[in-house]
Amino acid sequence: MNKIISITAIIIVSASLVGMWLETEVYQEVKNGIVEVLCLSCLKLDPYTKSEFTFQTANGEKHPDFVLNNLSTGIIFLHFSEDACPGCDIMHPIVEEIFNISFGKEEMVYKEIEYENTTIHYYYTNIDHSTPGRNQWLKIYDKDHVGGLPMFTIITLGYNNGLIQPYYTTLYGTLSLDNDKARSDFLKEVIHEGIELYNENLPGFKG
Repeated sequence: MNKIISITAIIIVSASLVGMWLETEVYQEVKNGIVEVLCLSCLKLDPYTKSEFTFQTANGEKHPDFVLNNLSTGIIFLHFSEDACPGCDIMHPIVEEIFNISFGKEEMVYKEIEYENTTIHYYYTNIDHSTPGRNQWLKIYDKDHVGGLPMFTIITLGYNNGLIQPYYTTLYGTLSLDNDKARSDFLKEVIHEGIELYNENLPGFKG
C-alpha cells in the first residue's frame, strides 16, 4: 500500500514539474511573441483592409520628424515584417516587383524610389532585427489597432481645416485578397491615390 502511495506521489510531483517547465519556458515564449505582434497569417487571420486615409495617428503621438522632413520631397511607404510570418513571405516579392527593388527579409532598408514621376521614401522594417525606436513606428501607424504583420503604411498629404498635414492609410496582411495579381493591383491603386493627394496638396505644405 505504501509503495503504491509513493509511486502516485512521484507521478503527481513529476507532472507538476513538467507543467511548471512548460509554463515558464515554452508557453511563455510563445505567449510573449503573440502578445507583442501577431503574425496574421500564422493565426489564419486576414483583417478586412480598409484603405481610408486619416490624419489621426493610432496612438495619438505626433508624426516622427523623418516623416515631416521627407514629405517635402515625396510620399512615404512603411513596410513592416517579421521572421516567422507566411503572410510577410507572400507580400515581400509583390512589393519588390512594384518598386523594382530587391533585398533580404532580415535587412533594414531605406530607398528613394521614383514611381509615377514622384519620389517614394521606402522604409522596410523587420521588427525581429530592428531598433526599438524604429519599431515604435508600427504603434504610431497601426490605424485599425490590428497589432499584426505584415503591415503597410502610405503617408501622403491632405487638407485638414485650412492646413496641409500628413495623411495616411495602413493596410494589413495579404490585403484580404486571394491571389498575387489582385494584391499587387490593389496596392498600386492605394499608392496611386496617395500620389494624387500628395501632388494636389504639396504647394500648401509647410513641413
